[in-house]
Amino acid sequence: MKMHRRPTCFLLLASATFTAAAGTPPDVADLIDARGAGGETQLLSRGYEQRDSNVVRDQRFTFWWSEKRRQCISVSTVDGSYASIQSVPVENCGQSGSASALASATSERDPSSLVLVCYGGGTRPTLKAETRYAWDDDKNKWRASDSVRATTEDFSSDVQLELYGDHGRIHLGAPLVPPINSRGDHGWWELDNLQVGPERITASYRLNGMNKPKLTVDRRSGRISIEGGTTFSGHCDIGDYGGGQRRF
Repeated sequence: MKMHRRPTCFLLLASATFTAAAGTPPDVADLIDARGAGGETQLLSRGYEQRDSNVVRDQRFTFWWSEKRRQCISVSTVDGSYASIQSVPVENCGQSGSASALASATSERDPSSLVLVCYGGGTRPTLKAETRYAWDDDKNKWRASDSVRATTEDFSSDVQLELYGDHGRIHLGAPLVPPINSRGDHGWWELDNLQVGPERITASYRLNGMNKPKLTVDRRSGRISIEGGTTFSGHCDIGDYGGGQRRF
């Protein structure tokens, strides 16, 4: 009599994340996972100049500017390797733009205004496709079946805040913007329920009808946290590197 052994478990053969790394410029996408020194050499050879860097937890964020492409990128380095490369607003590299010009002009007129650039990371929901294998007694072989499950993934990003008196707005990095959103205004969202106190700043903003994240900034430590469909935490610096001032 022929005996068959019936497995009681399935094998996870492969999984693929539905959401790709958003915001990585194609000219530097191949440098993800590169070692720090080798990556810097490649960026220099491709016409990028290093501008500024900041350390948040176990990550270093470095800004690089390409004059030819008029492009600013943020490079996250973890354990000596490039973990992510994101396209960010040109103001991060000290270049002029409509937003920074408005911020500068408003800052000169309004002493209560504040421009913050924040760097950090968080987690966001995503979907993964999985191929599972289960034993088929009738066919006497393994059979494949595909499924999709909800999970989360880590990301790194930047956030910019512009506060003018009792109103303000927030600019979000690509990982913080869900596929279904209200589009904002060129990547900016107006802040609601803004409260600016001597020790902390709180506000909310509307990404869509169901997703209204809340943010908190600790003015003593410079820490920022965002809670919503996506979570984010990081450190903020005042948006004036030329003045040499780092905290606010």
